[in-house]
Amino acid sequence: MRTLTLLIALRVLALVAIATSAALFIDYVSYSPAFCSAGSGCSAVRASGFGYVAGIPVPAFGVAAYGFLLIASLIRRPTWRSIFYRLSMLGGVIAVALIAVQAFSIRQYCALCLVVDVSAIVMGIGAFLLSRQAPSDDVEANEPEPIQSWAWIGLVALATAAPLVWPTFRPQPPVPQSIQQFYQSGKINVVEFADFECPFCRMLHPMLKKLVKEHEGKVNFVRLNMPLQRHEHAMDAAKGAVCAATQNKKEEMADALFESEDLSPTAIRRMAVALGVEPNAFDRCVSDPKTEAQIQQESKILKDAGFQGLPTTYVGAKGMVGALSEETFREAFAAAERGEGAEGIPAPAFIAVSLLAAGAIVYFGRARSEPEKPKQKAPADKKRKRSPKRQRAREAESE
Repeated sequence: MRTLTLLIALRVLALVAIATSAALFIDYVSYSPAFCSAGSGCSAVRASGFGYVAGIPVPAFGVAAYGFLLIASLIRRPTWRSIFYRLSMLGGVIAVALIAVQAFSIRQYCALCLVVDVSAIVMGIGAFLLSRQAPSDDVEANEPEPIQSWAWIGLVALATAAPLVWPTFRPQPPVPQSIQQFYQSGKINVVEFADFECPFCRMLHPMLKKLVKEHEGKVNFVRLNMPLQRHEHAMDAAKGAVCAATQNKKEEMADALFESEDLSPTAIRRMAVALGVEPNAFDRCVSDPKTEAQIQQESKILKDAGFQGLPTTYVGAKGMVGALSEETFREAFAAAERGEGAEGIPAPAFIAVSLLAAGAIVYFGRARSEPEKPKQKAPADKKRKRSPKRQRAREAESE
């Protein structure tokens, strides 16, 4: 294989690694993953702790490293070419180590991680082969680059940007039927899964309460319990909320639970009594096994729908994870009021547009050789004109 052909193949692999790393990165920093489903190997790697270095997602290093490698490969100087070869080989070794971590430590495989790792390994092998070639076989000795440097940099930008913007354009998945059962026709339907001890649920509560009040009479609001085991008093708080609701103190009790710093059973009972809840009935409800069974059933709804984090809120056709901005929730309320569905650009169409953009960059970035200038024929030697006097002299001499 010619040097230049192999070098171009390595650049294409670098683009694959960049795009896949960008997709992983957006899933690492997003509340709602766009590329990996909940419970997938990618989620397992991210949750394992091996997906971060000094708090920075490993995919961020992937985007930066392979972008740098591709740009380094464009600099046609021995020093930079050596850097490209050495770092590519180092990347291949690191990729082998990362696959080993998935196999032996995490015991699950991230499909997108494997795409990056395999690309890195092949790049490392290719770089080794290129580094072993004689100087006479070097890239400068072969035909010129078929694609200009700016086009390669444009492809790097596209490979980075396309996965990052995809979550903005992708259609929302349909709201599960288990959640739609709480919807009412003609209303702005809001279903929230919350844990009263969850800090993000506490952040969202006042803003969500404000929006519901602004749309008073138009909203069907349902709060379901999802107490997390790692929160010591989350189940106690959920029981308190359920039992207060049986005495028509649902929202008042929820406000008190979200605002209180003490969620011990004693403090929760004190809150309920202060709200006018009958103490004995409240105590019986809290100790009744049916109360915990109800909470577990509510939690199961979200787990079956694909639990990703708290708070999880469904507003109309849109599902949101986390304490997102007020603007995001306002837009969701407005869309639900208009009866809009989960519009977006289908994945095949987005991929097609991205490939067309890549094709346009390659087309306009082709290296155009200068047209050869037509060779001009040398002018024929013209016979020197002799003066008549000299001509007669020559003729006389010849006689």
